[in-house]
Amino acid sequence: MQKYLVKMLECPKCHGKLDWNITEQSHDRIEVAEACCQDCSSAYPVRDGIGVFLTTDLKRNDLWEQIDRLDQLLKQNPEIEKRLMDVPLDTLGPVDQHYRARIHKCRGDIEAANAAYSISKKRLDSVDTIRCANNQIDYLISEASQFNGPIVDLASGDCILVRRMLKELPNSIVVTDFSPSILVKNRKWLIEQNLYNRVSLLAFDARQTPFVNDSISLLTTHVGHQNVQNPGKLLDELYRIVNGKFIAVSTFYPEGDKENGAVIEEGGLAETHYRNKLLKHLHNVGWVVEVKNSSSIKTIPAPPGVVLEGARVDGLPVQITTLEWCVLLGTNT
Repeated sequence: MQKYLVKMLECPKCHGKLDWNITEQSHDRIEVAEACCQDCSSAYPVRDGIGVFLTTDLKRNDLWEQIDRLDQLLKQNPEIEKRLMDVPLDTLGPVDQHYRARIHKCRGDIEAANAAYSISKKRLDSVDTIRCANNQIDYLISEASQFNGPIVDLASGDCILVRRMLKELPNSIVVTDFSPSILVKNRKWLIEQNLYNRVSLLAFDARQTPFVNDSISLLTTHVGHQNVQNPGKLLDELYRIVNGKFIAVSTFYPEGDKENGAVIEEGGLAETHYRNKLLKHLHNVGWVVEVKNSSSIKTIPAPPGVVLEGARVDGLPVQITTLEWCVLLGTNT
């Protein structure tokens, strides 16, 4: 993580000030350190340049760690491994191709991962969906290009948005996720692509961030705010840390969609997956929000995996529906 972040960070648990013990650094980057809270004595490590600011009081379902467990399972079951990894890529179904890509990435074969991702995506998503999703990122980048400072990207995951921003914008970018596992893989990819010099990596839960009040001028996300299960006071937390703009690629489900709605309710996602509910909560928290670049796209659920029997890429949708894609422009007043 880059040194400028030290002034922006505090204890995510109690918001106390951090004492920093930096044991390894290079130029403007902290490689190994420990930050200890002056108030509650909680300690947060930095290892291999990745700052880990996770607390133990929030439950999380780390899907990226599940990929690591799948990797181990395949190594223990050579027959399944052979059926997934040692056959021509085009003989697999799209979900199995997707997980083959994830295993390649887990094992550090980025070229093979990208090839499998590319093919699976074209089969998992319609041409209209891919075009629409890319159009939303184009719009976000155009808005972000008006800003000169560091950008904090929320719940970056596979860095779908970050990759584009690094290639098209000159800003420093803070890549974040609650999974240290995916950040380790992203670090390797960023270094290999010569994109790491402008990046910091932080692991934290978006519901309990390590940022000082009003410390972020531009916060972006590619549906990351909608992937937080049981979000609780997520939107309040984002309002606390942002003194400027929040730009979010978003997707919304129709409120009368019973089949998908049941899954949304079960996952505690209703507040973020329905347009009116999210906009109302954002307004109540204090955000001034505009909905931009809206498009409606028919969306079909992907068939389950065959080699990885029953596996799915996403929990939603479970039935054909029409999704609204858009960009939310939020201003902290």
